[in-house]
Amino acid sequence: METQKSGMSRFTKVLILMFIVAAIVFFSMIKSIAVMVSHLSDEASGEKRDHLTVLRIEGPIFDATSTLAILGRIEKDKHCRGILLRIDSPGGAVGASQEIFSALKRLRALGLPVVVSYGNIAASGGYYISLAGEKIFSNPGTLTGSIGVIMQFPEAEKLLDKIGVSLQTVKSGALKDVGSPARKPTPAELQYLQGVINDTYAQFLDDVVANRPISMDSLKPIADGRVLTGRQALKKGLVDTLGGFDDAKRYLITRTKMTDDIPWTQEPKPKSRMEKILDPESESESSTLLHWVAGVKQELTPGAFFIWPSFSN
Repeated sequence: METQKSGMSRFTKVLILMFIVAAIVFFSMIKSIAVMVSHLSDEASGEKRDHLTVLRIEGPIFDATSTLAILGRIEKDKHCRGILLRIDSPGGAVGASQEIFSALKRLRALGLPVVVSYGNIAASGGYYISLAGEKIFSNPGTLTGSIGVIMQFPEAEKLLDKIGVSLQTVKSGALKDVGSPARKPTPAELQYLQGVINDTYAQFLDDVVANRPISMDSLKPIADGRVLTGRQALKKGLVDTLGGFDDAKRYLITRTKMTDDIPWTQEPKPKSRMEKILDPESESESSTLLHWVAGVKQELTPGAFFIWPSFSN
């Protein structure tokens, strides 16, 4: 009889716990739905107000799709008076970095002010994107610069020999399998790849000189892939001023002739509690594990990168 009572007690506790969890999930859903309905109601009634937008570029840049979609929405939003671009990124793929840079330049050409604020790091592709801003704020200790291009591919020929595996290749041209991990690259192939890197690097340098108060002769000595602190970057003309996020916000408010009570929107949109529950990784994009995974992705993905190598090695 005692055993039965004990069992019933444990069962009751489990039921109570399940009820509490279900209640939390239910009320989170209700809150999310209420927020969504509120947004829809505002849009339907046309009650939009002038506002400024904080656009965050965080983590490695491998795909520009979501950021380009956000910039497309901002371009159509006649109530957005300016963008505060907050960058905390070591860089990433060349094409993605260039696409975001070009889209931001387009918004500026349409008359929308773009001010940049650096977080912990704005290096390589992260720095490239910031060139689209009219004024760059950097913390004194921010790591920035790393102007350069890198291409890496694994070389597993010895490992394959050890385990008795070989790779037969049929190709349409001599350079079709450049970078194959199954064999060492030839001197001619390395020379060819160096030419690709050199051209991409020249594009980077041209855009720095076109958008910053620095000459090519002054830029080249510090454009060897090195990172600089924000204070060093200021002395070299890579950034405009030392200051944090709040300093950049105050500057943009003054620049756009807005008042201190101007509303701010966040892009990407902050996730609701329910979205965070369903997507736990959404809160940990800057975690060590995901940074390591991103580094591995860069190592294994063919292509050239604007990225600070120490971030992924």
